[in-house]
Amino acid sequence: MARPAKSDVQGYNISIIGKHFQITDAIRNYVFEKLQKIEHFADHIIDVLVTLDTQKMEHSCTIVMNFIHFHIKVSGNTDNMYSAIDKASDRIIKLVRRYKTKLQSTRGKHLSTVDLHVNVIQPLKDDLAEINDEIVAETAHKEEEKYKLHNIVAKETIPLKTLTQGEAVMKMELSNDHFLIYRGEEDQKIKVMYRREDQNYSLVQLQ
Repeated sequence: MARPAKSDVQGYNISIIGKHFQITDAIRNYVFEKLQKIEHFADHIIDVLVTLDTQKMEHSCTIVMNFIHFHIKVSGNTDNMYSAIDKASDRIIKLVRRYKTKLQSTRGKHLSTVDLHVNVIQPLKDDLAEINDEIVAETAHKEEEKYKLHNIVAKETIPLKTLTQGEAVMKMELSNDHFLIYRGEEDQKIKVMYRREDQNYSLVQLQ
């Protein structure tokens, strides 16, 4: 993996990371050019992370753009890196245009937050062939100890924000995350919004 290329000439930090891809001056300048165009539609940018990756014949560009109260994450995939950068930057512009009014109102709003403590869990081993070999070689007691409940390997604290349902949907679309835990502004209840396979959203309210 190439070392990140950084710049702060636009007034915010830009990091460009190459995974299985060599970042040339031409590519770096092309990314900066695209980010400058995004600035015409989005302000108050804190920092930007651009990841360029190549897998077989596919080139991908992932852009994570952080603002004060939210972040935007988009990806573009084609058979050409320049086209992948175009796709990712065009998607950011499209999202910002769609939500610009809401983003401006959210930026000026005080979002109350509380700390939400999260356990980071280590997944179980899923290599069936290896498991079968071990079952033959070891006792049932050792297998039971080995494949018991997940181990907690780390603990994190994340902010639990108070949002309206519309703001929650907006954050899901901008971030491309799979789920969002928040406190409903309307009723102050904890809610979980998650992305379905059909790309619609479901909302779970905790009583």
